[in-house]
Amino acid sequence: METLPTYVKILTYLFVIVYMLSVTLETTRGQIMATFTDRRQMGRALLANFVLVPLLGVILARLFTLSPDVRIGFLLLALSPGGLFALQFARVSKGNLVLAVGLLIALSTLAILLTPALVALLFPAVGEGRLPLVLLVLLLLLLIAAPLLAGRAWQQFAPEAAPRLGRRLGVLSIVLFIITTVAAGKYKTPAIKAISAHEIMAIVSLVLASWFIGWLLGGPEVRNRKVLAISTSLRNVGVCLPIAVNYFPGTAVVVPILAFSGISIPMNMVFALITGRTLRDTEASVSPVEP
Repeated sequence: METLPTYVKILTYLFVIVYMLSVTLETTRGQIMATFTDRRQMGRALLANFVLVPLLGVILARLFTLSPDVRIGFLLLALSPGGLFALQFARVSKGNLVLAVGLLIALSTLAILLTPALVALLFPAVGEGRLPLVLLVLLLLLLIAAPLLAGRAWQQFAPEAAPRLGRRLGVLSIVLFIITTVAAGKYKTPAIKAISAHEIMAIVSLVLASWFIGWLLGGPEVRNRKVLAISTSLRNVGVCLPIAVNYFPGTAVVVPILAFSGISIPMNMVFALITGRTLRDTEASVSPVEP
């Protein structure tokens, strides 16, 4: 399969930067800290994303007998939580947006620090000219952590203007996503065609089982269950793609990652639409989604 051209990589990186910047601009520090201090909720989220889903990935990789490069890409997805579209789908599903933002920040930050180290530890390097691990971590920090910090600084500097700017950047991120999706479409479709039917079933099974895990561990409130189910199933393609492109050059490791993006996003859109229309909290004591 043809590798991703430079302009698609640039569009992808630009989308990630703008999107992550918009996330922290729309949410206050107090809201995010409230999510972090809920140890029970955060503990269940970390259990789901850093223990259960990686174990599930190993089981599915063995069960479906994936080819070597597809197996690496598939396990890379299982190891990397913090899907970037969790916030949008949480909004569609009428889930807890504050929890969605908190999980996105926590899971993405941990994925930046842990996923490259786990990849270097678990997988023998494939191909020549791979990017050193330290430079790979720095790249991910620039793409994800730096916009988060910049957004938080602007939130402190101009708390009244920050949400408005965040919404505008959110719209811009959607435009960038559409452009990137169209540009990468010619590579996602061949990526799905390039893997076998049982490898596609492995990806679908990962999404379905992740929904179940997230829903089960989401706690008593439906709005939180929706968010954790979506956040757990949307693995962090924004972290996985730079690793696949720069650490495994000249291989097909990128193929299952592109295929996962092409499969999991429509699946989660359907999930969000259905749960948003049919499943809601009924207790009057439940606090509003947005303060």
